[in-house]
Amino acid sequence: MTVSLTEYLERAALRFPDKLAFTDADAGVTFSGLRAAARAFGAALARRAGRTRRPVAVLSRHTVSDVVAFFGILYAGCFYVPLDGDAPAEHRRTRLSALGPALTVDGDAFAELSRGTPDDALLDGIASRALSVDPAYAIFTSGSTGEPKAALISHGAVINLTEWLCDEFGLTEDAVFANQSPFYFDASVVDMYCAVKLGGTAHIIPKKMFISPLKVIRYLEEKNVNAIMWATAAVKLVANSGVFAKCVPPRLKTVMFGGENMTGRYLNIWRAALPEARFVNLYGPTETTVCCSYYDIGREFGDDESIPIGRACRNTELMLLNGTRLSGAGESGEIVVRGACVGLGYYGRADATELSFAQNPLNPDYRDVVYRTGDIARVNSRGELVYMGREDDQIKHMGARVELGEIEAAAAALGGVDLCAVEYDRDRERIALFYQGGAETDDVSRSLAEQLPRYMRPNAVVRVEKMPELPNGKIDRLRLMKEFYEQAR
Repeated sequence: MTVSLTEYLERAALRFPDKLAFTDADAGVTFSGLRAAARAFGAALARRAGRTRRPVAVLSRHTVSDVVAFFGILYAGCFYVPLDGDAPAEHRRTRLSALGPALTVDGDAFAELSRGTPDDALLDGIASRALSVDPAYAIFTSGSTGEPKAALISHGAVINLTEWLCDEFGLTEDAVFANQSPFYFDASVVDMYCAVKLGGTAHIIPKKMFISPLKVIRYLEEKNVNAIMWATAAVKLVANSGVFAKCVPPRLKTVMFGGENMTGRYLNIWRAALPEARFVNLYGPTETTVCCSYYDIGREFGDDESIPIGRACRNTELMLLNGTRLSGAGESGEIVVRGACVGLGYYGRADATELSFAQNPLNPDYRDVVYRTGDIARVNSRGELVYMGREDDQIKHMGARVELGEIEAAAAALGGVDLCAVEYDRDRERIALFYQGGAETDDVSRSLAEQLPRYMRPNAVVRVEKMPELPNGKIDRLRLMKEFYEQAR
């Protein structure tokens, strides 16, 4: 039984010592090199930290050095918290203040802790006391509130995810990943730990490369990439670029994506370019260890159809609840998750943890913790689970119940709309649609008027030059609404 994620690296270094494990724009490291560097880092950190299970912040620049630091922190028996190293100082300050880390690893701290040599007796002693319930990492998530909380995930939860992904998708030591997601976004967990468990290779795509989708696709071709797990926003970006008319990565066989709602319009572009590839929609909040459900795409979808989020991953149960009862047939409900994927809560935030990591309302007999996602879904006529939007997106407008996600799906299917977001201005009781793309606002309004009932039509349609993004690549909806208010004054 695998207890700690460092066991993956120990086995990979033994089996594939000279195989390339990770690369970035400037460097690469083999499995034996990664093990040696991480153990040296871990021994120095363990002496500095003084005890295990403490948070260590890493100012990430999305490089191989980050991976060394992460594994070094795990060897020290602590847990890592990746932060955007290029973010404004105030952004980092609020997170560091909430975290109170044992150490903050930047370039100088990394160089200092990497100079030493491994202390095998010290590290072996730490490993002998490791438990699968110990925390491995925490990732800050603000969700729709803007209030940062560090979702804490155990070794056991990541191991559960990694074992299932490798089994379900037939991934082997020949897997070559292209890591798109920054390390402070949980999708990166898939690339990193699958590569190390399998003895595969993960290439870290330079962030600046996404300015040119053609360079990204040529990078996949050059590196012989055969599996990706990307944020939905990145998949949409490539689809909108028209790049597949110039280049198609021939070895790409597994395409996983998640993080936001996906519609058929973008998926169909990818499927036409890669007809032999396996496409998988992964769903799950950060608090459920990257994903808790998946949809293996095997049928055709219209451009305006939302891609289902499918069924529960292994060792996981999904429930649709209305309050404390299961939703009835044809009734939507909140997605509530139980199983090995459920995180440990929010670090240092017992109040927030109690609200979201709650007792299973269907089980009064013993402690049974579930995660209440706040996401709304329903089962469609095919028996597929379909994401409908946030619980907060359920609004009453003009006397009718409206799902903002439904409006978003209709807008996303329009020509000239590359990205979009729909929000509700509760003070003025107005639905606001923001979009990026070449379509004129009058044309968007007219097209939606032809598709949607009056009570669902946006009262304000705003074209933006570029959608603002959160650090995890999702649309920054708070900023959109703030700008909308400013424009309306």
